Amino acid sequence: MRNILVPTDFSSASFDLVEKAIQTMGEQVVNIILFHAFQIPFFVSDLIRNQRQPYHDLLTDSFRNNCKQIKQQFPKQVNSIVFRHLYGNTPVVFRHFVDANDIDLIVYPEQYEFIPVHPDSVNPDRMFKKSNVPLLRQFKTKRRVVTIPEIRAVEEEAVALLKLLNAQN
Repeated sequence: MRNILVPTDFSSASFDLVEKAIQTMGEQVVNIILFHAFQIPFFVSDLIRNQRQPYHDLLTDSFRNNCKQIKQQFPKQVNSIVFRHLYGNTPVVFRHFVDANDIDLIVYPEQYEFIPVHPDSVNPDRMFKKSNVPLLRQFKTKRRVVTIPEIRAVEEEAVALLKLLNAQN
């Protein structure tokens, strides 16, 4: 079983990444960890003033429902899907997070665009690249299985088209 970290901005685009990662992994059973990093509060007054966690308002019912939907959509491949956050922005802190969560793979497509969703949101780019954890940068294209009846239908159309062309000549 592999533990896969997927960055999230709490939008449906994050779940598109999750689906593509699951499809790329094939039949492997995975644990999905949706991840977002936040700055560590610098001043004590920030801690006192902000009693709520920065992700509190971001974990909406829609987000939770999307997690349930992924689990239902891929019951054989997805063992669990959870949200984890990190306070910090250094590769060393992230490495401890990776070790603690036993991360095997980070989904980080080449076209990934970080979207800060909170004033304390941290761009994970530097942390991901320096983590020494394999990065999933490109997804496998989904292969379409062609059935025998579909092949026969195409063959029949091609034969009919050839007969039509021969008849015109």
